[in-house]
Order: sequence, then C-alpha cells, then structure tokens
Amino acid sequence: MHVAHQDQLAFHLTGRCSFGSLTPIGGRGLLPALLAPYRDLAAVRHDFPLVLSEGAPAASLGGLLDAAVADAGEDAAGQRLRGHARRLERALRQVAAEGGGPTLAAAWEVAAARLASDEPGLSEDLDRLRRALPRDGLLAECDQALPAQLVRHDWTEVQRARSERLRTAIGTLAAGLENILKADFAASPAANSPERLRAGMGETYHAVFDFAAMARLLERGRKPGGLEEGRRRRIEWLLGVLRGQRFAPLPGSAVDAYGFAFEDCAAALEAWRQRLPEAAELARALAMARLEVAGEYDESWHDAIFAAVGAEVHAPSAEFPDYLIVLGEAAAREQAGLVLQAFAAGLPFKVLVQRDDLLETGAGLGLGADALAPGAMSLGEVYVLQAVAAHLFGQRGRLLAALEFAGPALISAFSGAGPGTAGLAPYLVSAAAAESRAFPGFVYDPAAGADWASRFRLDPNPQPQAGWPLHPLNWEDAAHHRQGETVAFTVVDFLACDRRASSHFAVVARDAWNEQLVPLAAVLEPPGAEDRVPMLFMADADGALYKVIADEALLITARRCLLRWRSLQELGGIGNSHAARAVTAARAEWERTASPSPAPVAPATEVAAAPAEPEPAERDPSVAYIETPRCSSCNECIQINDRMFGYDANKQASIIDAKAGTYRQLVEAAEGCQVSVIHPGKPLDPNEPGLEELLQRAEPFL
Repeated sequence: MHVAHQDQLAFHLTGRCSFGSLTPIGGRGLLPALLAPYRDLAAVRHDFPLVLSEGAPAASLGGLLDAAVADAGEDAAGQRLRGHARRLERALRQVAAEGGGPTLAAAWEVAAARLASDEPGLSEDLDRLRRALPRDGLLAECDQALPAQLVRHDWTEVQRARSERLRTAIGTLAAGLENILKADFAASPAANSPERLRAGMGETYHAVFDFAAMARLLERGRKPGGLEEGRRRRIEWLLGVLRGQRFAPLPGSAVDAYGFAFEDCAAALEAWRQRLPEAAELARALAMARLEVAGEYDESWHDAIFAAVGAEVHAPSAEFPDYLIVLGEAAAREQAGLVLQAFAAGLPFKVLVQRDDLLETGAGLGLGADALAPGAMSLGEVYVLQAVAAHLFGQRGRLLAALEFAGPALISAFSGAGPGTAGLAPYLVSAAAAESRAFPGFVYDPAAGADWASRFRLDPNPQPQAGWPLHPLNWEDAAHHRQGETVAFTVVDFLACDRRASSHFAVVARDAWNEQLVPLAAVLEPPGAEDRVPMLFMADADGALYKVIADEALLITARRCLLRWRSLQELGGIGNSHAARAVTAARAEWERTASPSPAPVAPATEVAAAPAEPEPAERDPSVAYIETPRCSSCNECIQINDRMFGYDANKQASIIDAKAGTYRQLVEAAEGCQVSVIHPGKPLDPNEPGLEELLQRAEPFL
C-alpha cells in the first residue's frame, strides 16, 4: 500500500492529523466547492432583504424594484431605469448587510447618497423608484432575527384581519341590540313625557304647544305591550358583555385590549386559563345576541341551554385571536412538554421554535434532532412547517396557511446564525442546511386531505427523491484542462462550514491525490471498500480546489442524518418500504398463480433521482446555457420569457429557444437567478440596443 494512502486511511480511521501528506483544514478559509461560488453573497441576487411594512404583506426588496420597473419600455429611458434599479438594489442590500439601515427609509438615504453623481437621469429615476416603494418598513436581512421578525409580521397581519372581523361582528350585534331597546323605549310612556316632548321641539314652539295635553293624547293612542322585563335585562347584559370584552374592543371603548404574543409557553397557558371564563362568556353572548337580533330567542328552551354552557365546555373558536409563542432553542427544549400539552388540547397556539445551531459537540459529533415537529405531527391536528431562514420567504404561502389555520400550528425554523459559522452569511448556512438534509424542510397540513400523502409534503427540499442532492462540479487541472464530475452535497459539506468540526477534516497535498480518494457519498450508501478514503472537494477564496479527507466520526453523523432523511422520504411516499413489500407480495402471488412463463415484474425499489449529467469538458462561452441540474425552480426566468426558457420533467429550467427573446432578457434572467446558473453567452443580434452596457453586466455570468 502506498505510504500516502496509508496516511490518508489512518487519518480517516483515527482522526489524527500527524502525517506528512496531510495538513489541518483550519485557517485556510476553505468552503465546500459547491458552496464556494456564493461566498460573496452580495454578488448573488436573492430574496433578501425583505421589507416588512405595517398593514402590508412581507415583500422582497428585489421583487418590489422589479415591479417598479415592470412597465418601463424598451427605449433608452426604460433601459436606464432598469439599470439604476439594479444598482440601487445592490446598494440597499449592501447597506442592510452592514447594519446601516434598520428601516427602508434610513437605508434609502444611505444608498442614494452612495449612488449620487452627475449621471444623466439618475436623480429622476431614483425619485421614480422611491415613489413606487412603500414609504417605510423594517428592512429584514436573512440573519438570526429574521424568523421571528417575519413570523411576527405575518401573524400580526393575520390577527389584525381576524380581530377586525370579530370587532365588526360585535359592533353589528351591539347596534342591533341597542335598536331593540330604542324601539321599546320609543313606545313607552317615558318616551312621550311632557319634558321629552318639550326637549324635542325648538324654543320657538314652547309657548304655543301644551306639551302635557300632547303627552295625554299620545298616551291614549299607545298600544299596550313592549319588552318583557326578563328580555330587557338579558339584552342589557348582552350589551354589557359585548362592550366590555377585551378580545377585540369596540372603537371608543375604555377597556384595554388583551395581548396575544408571548415568549414563554407557560405564560401563554396561564393567560389562556385566566381568560377562559371571559372567552366562554363572550362566545355565549355572541350566540345569544345573534338569536335576539334575529328575533329567534325562545326563553322556554334557550335559557336552559345557555345556562348549561360554562368555561369548561368552551372550545377554541376561529372567531377569537390566536396566541403567538416565540421560543428560542433553549426555551423550546425546556418547554417542549408544555407545547405538546397545548397542542393536544387543541389550543389556538401558533408556536415558532427557532434554532440557531445544529451542531452538538459534547460526546462525539452529531446534529441535534428536533423532537417537537415529529411529536406535533403525531397528534394529527397540528399544522407543522419546517423551513430554513433562506427559504422562509419562498415558503410564505405555507407560513400564512399555518398562521391562518383554525387550530394549533408549529413553525420550526433554522436561522443559520450559529457560533461556529461566524463570518459566513446565515443565508448560506441555512440554505446549506436544507441542501445537505441537516435541516430538511417539510409541511404537514391537516386540512389538505384525508390521507397522509395529501397532508405531508417534502417538495420544499432540493431533489427530494434523492438521498443527497447531486450537482455538476467543474475545475481546471494543473495542465489547464477542464475536468468535471457530478458530486453530492452531503451533511459533511455542511459540517465543513463549521470551524468547531475542523479537527475532523484534513487537506491532502495535491501530489498525494490518488484513486483511493473517492467522493464521500460513494462510501456512505452502500458502504464502500475498506481501502477507499472518503473525501470532499473544497475551495479557497481564490478558487483553488482541494481534496479534504473526512474522518469516521463524520461518516457516522452522515449515516444518521441520511437515516432521518430516509424516514422523512417514507412519510412522503418516496421509496416507501411498505409499498415495496406489498408489491413484492403481489408479484409473488401473481407468479404463483400465473401461467408457467409469466412476464417478469420489476421489483419495487426506492425512487432515486437520476445522477445529473456532468457538464461537457469544453463549452463555447458565446452560447447561452443553463446549468439545469442546479436549477432551484424559482420560476423567475420563466416569468421573464416563457418562450425562451422552459422546464423539463423535473421542473428544472433550460434555454429552449435563445432566439425567442432578447439578449437583455438573458442578462436580466442571469442577474435575477437565485442560484446563478444562467449563463447569457454572447448576443445573437449585434444591433440590439444597449449592448455595451449589457455585455458589462453579463461578464460575471459568462
């Protein structure tokens, strides 16, 4: 066995880096090769920052600016406006990343000052863009604060609409009850007293009319009747409850509204218990008031029914506000039992559990599993959404569905702002956690259907049918020849971003590269030959490629992570072992009863994504193309021109007809691509307007 290979195998088995051809990974600034191109996040167009304006849905800054230039023409002025919008977006993103603008208005001032110049039309375009954007709002970066900021904003908007509906219903019923009392009073002797008649007439007529005689005449013609005393007291009690409730106080009410946002589950439970009698009383009052206003209240049996309704039988109502509970990682561990207790009782609690760190470095090396999400799903009636911060805005439809769900909901989010990845954008860390299956996304919606297949979805994950996502990796060797292969992005790639795990990696000197160094995924499933050494590709800030060995502790962690992912795939109907067993049994039965020469039936196997084809060794840089296997299916290029761009069977984009659009559309699609997989090549039409500027903008993507 070659000496270098012996050193490599020894490190893999022992984790001790004391061999000549191996050096520690620390201090080199290495990132997984598939992640390294996004090291400078400011150069990548993505959803963030978000603009969170009161009374408006959360919006992407880039999306708002896109909308602002959507009606700009193709003339020189329109092209200039789009160019200024892109420059402004980059400046605003930079200001937000530096922490120099917590609000849109503040960041705008800084960004506009940086862009200030004598360039023709710049001032006018900035004014136009400013008018198209919200006046102000929180500028939310993808950082540690993002999950709570976004969930609080959306929950507030949902609750504002719900409270307004409840307030309107209460106000309408209160007005109806008041009208009943007014009508009864108008027909009473007190309404026609001389004093009230005098007060209702102008002073001019005081000397002309005999108000006492008028009162006697009106009383003589009044029909007997009016409200019974019991009904009058009931209506007055109902009005007192509706006017004095604190769940959605009426305009002008002197009572203070209850708060429904908490950072402690125990406090939320205590508030729920204390308010339960009032909630039951209000629910009873609403039901009784509806009957009274409709004239359908029958004392002979409604009195007995409502007298029997107490707080102990009051169920959470979709009319009432929900409770928001925001829990950090430590609080979630301490209060997991209380959360599940509240969920099991069906209480209207929307719980955000935020994790900032996935790595556990106590005994060995591992990724902490979240027990709350599986526990909540097992109850069957809890909406569960798990997503990383980088995907939260993209999953906003499901986030809103969770917050609007008529029952309990759990939102589990990973921010990517852990202590071991400081210096790396939380956006990249959280996206890598989802890509590597370290923190997979999923949704469980109890209202989506009667069967589990309808309720549980894994589609937020990249390539959900595969064990690990596969991507093409291309590099140039020492002889300047282009090389490439398809590699998997595994949980070990994610751990390589964390300096606390650096002792589990070792860099292989280039002259010690050999055939026994194989991509890590090749020895995970199924296990590889004993003499093969698992490695991953990493790159430094200059783009130089390295092969890095992973020790056995990392492989143990990866196998555990993959096992968890396989369990989720089973829940999602991917490679389901129960279905495979049923098909195998059916095949055996069919073979037993069929003719002597039955046609063979393929055994049921796990559905796995076909490995992506590697990029060709040489590609003409003048020809536009898309790295289709890396497409995230964000739909932005399709929206630009659905005749130029199209999806394949895996809903991943490619250029179907480069002549069906303009070079400008190719460049704008490349700039807008969230994962930078669109390469615009060179223009087909040498006479297209603005080519000089477009070629400069296209340069980073060629």
